[in-house]
Amino acid sequence: MMKEPIKLTLCQKGCCPTIEFNPDANLVIIKDDFGGKVSLTNDQFKILLEEYLHREGDL
Repeated sequence: MMKEPIKLTLCQKGCCPTIEFNPDANLVIIKDDFGGKVSLTNDQFKILLEEYLHREGDL
């Protein structure tokens, strides 16, 4: 059964980047307002969060 992607819009100060979690494709896709896009696997996204928390403390 396919799961629906979860899409978050993070608008601040006139900029609205989005983060889409696609469980079926095992991807997290981050897009900016200018057409830029970064695709990370779920594992890569977890590493990103862990590294940030390690350096910055709890969110």
